[in-house]
Amino acid sequence: MANKPTCEESEKEVRKSVKKNIEGDRVEKALRESGERYRDLYESAPNAYFSIRAIDGSIVSCNAKALQLLGYDREAIMRMKVFDLYPNTPHGLPRAKEFFKHFQAGGSIRDIELQMKRKDGRPIWISLSVEPVRDHDGKVIESRSMVIDISERKRAEDVLERRNRELSSLNVIATTISRSLELKKVLADTLKTVLDMMGLKQGWIFLREAQDDRLTLASHMGLSPEFVQEETDKIPGDCIGFHVIQRKEALIAEDVLECPKLLRSLPEGETVAYHASVPLICRDNVVGVMNVASESVHPFSPEDLKLLTAIGNQVGVAIENARLFEDTRQKSSELEEAYERLKSLYEELKTEKEKTKTLKKALEDKFGLGNIVGKNHKMQAVYGLIENISQGDSTVLVQGESGTGKELIARAIHWLSPRKEKPFVVANCSAYAESLLESELFGHERGAFTGAIRRKKGRFELADGGTIFLDEIGEIPSATQLLLLRVLQEKKFERVGGEETIKVDVRVIAATNRDLGKEVMEGRFREDLYYRLNVIPIMVPPLRERKDDIPLLAKHFLKIYSASNRKVIRGYLEEVMEILLDHNWPGNVRELQNVVEHAVILAKGEMIRESDLPYNLRGTVPRTEADITSLRATEKNLILKVLQEVRGNKYQAAKKLGITRSTLYGKLRKHGIMVPSNH
Repeated sequence: MANKPTCEESEKEVRKSVKKNIEGDRVEKALRESGERYRDLYESAPNAYFSIRAIDGSIVSCNAKALQLLGYDREAIMRMKVFDLYPNTPHGLPRAKEFFKHFQAGGSIRDIELQMKRKDGRPIWISLSVEPVRDHDGKVIESRSMVIDISERKRAEDVLERRNRELSSLNVIATTISRSLELKKVLADTLKTVLDMMGLKQGWIFLREAQDDRLTLASHMGLSPEFVQEETDKIPGDCIGFHVIQRKEALIAEDVLECPKLLRSLPEGETVAYHASVPLICRDNVVGVMNVASESVHPFSPEDLKLLTAIGNQVGVAIENARLFEDTRQKSSELEEAYERLKSLYEELKTEKEKTKTLKKALEDKFGLGNIVGKNHKMQAVYGLIENISQGDSTVLVQGESGTGKELIARAIHWLSPRKEKPFVVANCSAYAESLLESELFGHERGAFTGAIRRKKGRFELADGGTIFLDEIGEIPSATQLLLLRVLQEKKFERVGGEETIKVDVRVIAATNRDLGKEVMEGRFREDLYYRLNVIPIMVPPLRERKDDIPLLAKHFLKIYSASNRKVIRGYLEEVMEILLDHNWPGNVRELQNVVEHAVILAKGEMIRESDLPYNLRGTVPRTEADITSLRATEKNLILKVLQEVRGNKYQAAKKLGITRSTLYGKLRKHGIMVPSNH
């Protein structure tokens, strides 16, 4: 007989059973809570989720996002099968069935792009991921499907693709119409390209005549002979093309009856569903109309119309260009002779332009900083000053003896300045009588004085925007000094005999061989004008103070005059250079330049010899102060003799001496020779 459990053992069994039940309840509660949390997460997930039965594709469950995405309520969607959610498009139902078979076979699907459809029938693009769920035997029973709406992204991609396609199409059209300037070929090639691009078969182009607005059928493809014959003359007023011309915008006829002639032109059994008409515009004028017709049920989209409009603008310009080309070709025989004359004139103009360019370069070479030769420290200081002041507009006073190159320095300042493209005007203040100097500087009106038969612009007016160089500024009389002071202060003046105030923008560079400070102290030059002129002083050293530059200058002038005289001269003999270095050069750089020119002309060999130099520089003539004095006396006596021969006429005297009047005036002052003013 089995032992009965004791009371204590029974109590333990009861406790154990109770504990087990409590633990079971706790686990069941935890599982229930976990399931509820999973359902909450599932229901409130940001992406759409579906569970699809594998055997027949019926919908087992879906979350709120899925309902929102497709527009169904839960009761309706639970009665549907998954295939009801896909549109019958190439990216819809066929692909869904293909992926469903893959899922039934146990395969997973990751991020597949295809189309679903909403309750309202509108297709949407989705990204689909599917994971099969299996039973204990490993059999696929249903799916866990995640759907992400990618419609916005696909729309953006479509827009980008469409824009790229449009740009590519416009590029193709541009390439097509640029191949020829023959109007007939341009239109035919353009029409064929447009039709091929859009997958169409019918198209035609009308051209508009500017004289009477008559429209002429200029090109066509895919049209019946009857239609072409009927459209040869003009478009009827009730056709779509008429409205396109009036409104200057593309239009679409969705009813083929809007163009009955087009309907009659089609082969039997075919109908045109849509017809687009586009204006061909150039400079806001409609020069023609392009028409294309679609034989499909798909309408022209706004994007198609936009593309056709852009093409129409390109073709409009091409038509105008082709017309201009044809007009030119038609008139070419009549204008052939004139063309040859124009061609000849063009060649002459081109030659003159090259000459001008060469002359300008020569002027830059002649008057630029590169032509001021010297390595002496005094000249180096002058170079630095020229470069520093060239960019400004301050007045410059260049001082130095005659022949030191004051005008050359003034030109260098001008050529290095922003005013280099504007005039550089020289006014030699010692070359004109006092009565004529004011007119020369400021101009005069007709009738201002005897002999003023017309209005004349003065040097300041001619130099407007550029630079005026006032040479021998110390020679101007007091009355003119006052007028010049006003120009420097206000940039204004009046012509002689005129009342109109003229304003000019000029930079003033003045030069003198006098000591203006001394002239001011002795009352011969206005103090206020002196300070106006002496804003930036440049003192040019005489050649005797920079004899180390003589070899450089001699070599420089030798190169210039050898080239101009077509001679090959390599240099100077040693004794010649000694003579040049020993000479005092009262005429400074200009005297050296003349000596070198004289030597080059007389030279017979490749080296300059003493016999090639002017007589007064040869070694047979002692170079002493007494001889220099006698040379000056000889010059003075020669000038007095010539003046006596021409009865004091300075113009005739300068001509007979072979020098300019300004040079003669300078020599008269140097020798203290007085000539009555009436001469």
